[in-house]
Amino acid sequence: EKGDSVFAGTVNGHGVLRIVVSKEASHSTLAQMIKLVTEAQSKRSPSERFSDWFGERYTILVLGGSFVALVGFILFDFPLTGEGGAFYRAATLLVVASPCAIVISVPAAILSALAASAKRGMLFKGGAALETFAGIDIVAFDKTGTLTEGKMQVTKMVAFETEERELLQIAATLEANSEHPIAKSILTYAADQSILPQAVERAEAIPGKGLFAFQGGIKYFAGNRKMLNELNLTVPPAVEAALNELEATGKTAIVVGTDRVLGVLGISDTIRDSAKATVAELRKQGIKRIVMLTGDHKAVAYAVGREIGIAEADIYSDLLPTDKVAMVNKLREEGKVSFVGDGVNDAAALATSHVGVAMGTAGSDVALEAADVALLSDDLNALLRARRLSLQANRIIKQNLVFALGILVLMVIVTVFFYLPLPLGVIGHEGGTLLVVANGLRLLWQRG
Repeated sequence: EKGDSVFAGTVNGHGVLRIVVSKEASHSTLAQMIKLVTEAQSKRSPSERFSDWFGERYTILVLGGSFVALVGFILFDFPLTGEGGAFYRAATLLVVASPCAIVISVPAAILSALAASAKRGMLFKGGAALETFAGIDIVAFDKTGTLTEGKMQVTKMVAFETEERELLQIAATLEANSEHPIAKSILTYAADQSILPQAVERAEAIPGKGLFAFQGGIKYFAGNRKMLNELNLTVPPAVEAALNELEATGKTAIVVGTDRVLGVLGISDTIRDSAKATVAELRKQGIKRIVMLTGDHKAVAYAVGREIGIAEADIYSDLLPTDKVAMVNKLREEGKVSFVGDGVNDAAALATSHVGVAMGTAGSDVALEAADVALLSDDLNALLRARRLSLQANRIIKQNLVFALGILVLMVIVTVFFYLPLPLGVIGHEGGTLLVVANGLRLLWQRG
C-alpha cells in the first residue's frame, strides 16, 4: 500500500510501483543478505558430498586397518623394527592407503569446471548444477527471448472502432507499465510515430495474459486471447478473422480495447540463428526429448517449431506461468529436466526443473535469481558449451576416482603381501594426488 517500506531486491509482481530511495545501498537488507550468502558454503555436487562422506569414514578405516595390519605382521613373526619390519610396513600402509587422492579428485574437477565456465560467460551456481546438467534427459525451451531474439517489431495494425493512431496511443499508454519485450516493441513503434504514452490512474499486469489500466475512469486492456477470456468479452467475427490471419503467419497478436475490442496489433519476432543448430546438437549429445513451452497461440508456436525442428507433439502453447510449472513437473516424471527461459513468467518453471538455465543479458532479474545456470550471452551456443563442459567434468571425475582407487588398491596389495619401500609409497601417494589434481585442472584450458 501507499507509504509501505520496500526492501531492496524485492521483485515486483503484477503492480506498477513508484518507489523513493531513502537509504544507502550499504545499509539495505539486500546488502546484508549478500554478505551472508557470500560467507555461506556454496552448493556442493553429489560427488563432492559423497567424497566428503567417504573421506571421513575411510580415514577412520585406514587408521584402524593399519593397527590391525601391525598386529597381523607381528603375529606372522615379522621383526618389530628395521626396514621391512612390522612397524615399517604398518607405517607404509598408513601412507599409501590414505584417501588424499580420492578426496581431492572431485573438488579439483568441479572447481576447475566452475572457473572455466565463468571465463566463458556461463555461471553455474555451484557444483550440484554442474554435475546434474550432464545427466539431463529432457530440455524444455521457452519461446520468446529464448528460441527467438525477443527483439519484436509491430508489423501490422488492424483498427475496428477507432483510428490507427488512436489505437497505437492507447496501446503505448498501457504497455508503458510493462517490462515485457512485446511492450517494448509497441513503445518503440509508437515513438517512431511521435506518439508518447500518457499517464494512467492505476495499472495492473496479469502474467501470461496482458495488463489493464484506468484512464479518465475508463478501463482499457491490452493482451492476448486469454485476456479476452479473463474479461469475458465476446469476440466479433471480424476480430477473430484478424487474429487467425496474424497467428497463421507466425505473428503474436495483441488485442487492445475497453468493454469491446478496439483493434489488434501484429508483433513479429526473429528466430535466433543458433536455435535450429542448438536443437540438433542437443539431440546428438543424447538428449531424449526437446520441448517448447510458450504462452503464445499454437499457430505461432507451431510456425517456430517447424523452422527449428521441434515436433508439434512436443510443443505446448497457450500456457500461463502456472501451466509451465505443471508441464515441467509432468516432464520430471519422464527424467531429469532442464528448463531454458528468460522472462519473469519463466521464473517458477526455472526453479521447478532439475537445472534451470536463464538466458543472460536479456534475462530478467527474477529469472536469473531462480536459475541454476546463467548464460551471460544471448547466444544459444553457450548452452551447448555449458553442456559439453558439464559432460567433460563428469568424465574427469570418473577418471580421477578410478585412477585414485586403482593406485591405492595396488599399493596396499604390494605393501601387505610383498614389500614396498616407504619412500616409493610416499612418491606413489603424493604423485597420485598431483596427477588427479592436474587432470582436473586441464578443464581450465579446454576449448569450446
